Amino acid sequence: MTVSSSPPGSGSTPERPYHHGGLRAALVEHALDILRTEGLQALTLRAVARAAGVSQTAPYRHFADRRALMGAVAAAGFQMLERAMIAAMTRDGGRAGFKGVAYAYVRFAQSHPALYRVMFGPEVANTADLPELATTSRSALGFVQHGIEQLQAAGVIRQGDAALMAVASWATLHGVVSLILDGQAETVTSDVDVLVEATAQLVMWGLAKRPTPEAGDGSAADR
Repeated sequence: MTVSSSPPGSGSTPERPYHHGGLRAALVEHALDILRTEGLQALTLRAVARAAGVSQTAPYRHFADRRALMGAVAAAGFQMLERAMIAAMTRDGGRAGFKGVAYAYVRFAQSHPALYRVMFGPEVANTADLPELATTSRSALGFVQHGIEQLQAAGVIRQGDAALMAVASWATLHGVVSLILDGQAETVTSDVDVLVEATAQLVMWGLAKRPTPEAGDGSAADR
């Protein structure tokens, strides 16, 4: 597909040619650039069209409205996040790799604060009509779940519902990121790495294996 040029004499800038499938990807890339340089408030279909050098109506060929565009942007963000987490786990492996995933998660949010807010914002919270976002977000969570399952199989952490453990671990990291991005964490420490280290240790302690109680031992700590 090639986007047609503006009508002769229209006075507008001629549209850039995009091959079939290329315009959608270009619009998402320009949306990511706008988020990074100008922030969430500047992200509109009109702004993305202008950045891509196409007519104001061209984006509607791929996105029914701004929410659909935001869904595609969020999906791209989850793909980027998952790649960062995979790189951390691949580099270190095991417990160290799991801790590396926590650092990768926080650093991704610090590097892409506006994008992170889109990914977890209310505008795309319901993914029923955003199948691409539903798939990519579940894939990222699935990666965390798979990592927990691997650590369980290796006997490093306790047994249990890996899916619930993954959600709980993610929720903990999300809470830390929210405090960091909102500037609240600075009231506790100016060293983000110290906070992330403490959070990672807390998560790993919560996932750690518990000693098996001796017969007749009613200790609540081991239940």
